[in-house]
Amino acid sequence: MPGVETADIEPTWDRLAALAAEALRMDPDEAARFRDNRVAKLVGLLPFAAGCDDAERAALAHLAVYVVAGRGGARAVFDHAPGDDVEPLARLSTIADFPGGDPDVLARGMALLGLCMLAGYRRDAAKDLASGEYNPINSGAWDSGRVEAALLADARAVDPGVLDAIMTETQALEGYWEI
Repeated sequence: MPGVETADIEPTWDRLAALAAEALRMDPDEAARFRDNRVAKLVGLLPFAAGCDDAERAALAHLAVYVVAGRGGARAVFDHAPGDDVEPLARLSTIADFPGGDPDVLARGMALLGLCMLAGYRRDAAKDLASGEYNPINSGAWDSGRVEAALLADARAVDPGVLDAIMTETQALEGYWEI
């Protein structure tokens, strides 16, 4: 299934980031942070990398959810809850609709996003414990080493291809989910 070529990554992302920034009424500072955020870039480019049908529509829909999930009172609606503990990618279901996409590329991309999410839970564990915010690592629902191993195994089961030009495994484990 054809996907975005490495040479097309930056121009495609620049176009998507500009469209999303305009539609979501980002101020210039937020638009710049959004454009430079590697997680947002993977969310937006994954439908293209996987050769999805109507990739641009899927990308913009996923980016809209990604941005809304990080803003204001809506953030609490998308925060991790005990119901999300059942499977590491459960919380990402609202950005996991990929019509016609290559399942292997999608599996690797979602595993990378899962690693980014896990990195955030690790980074925020002490803060979340102090504030009482739910964190699956603090609750004991997730063994972060086992979750990491499973997500890395899923990611490594697929040739990185063009996704490595968007986000590597190392970058995923160091990523910041928020804009």
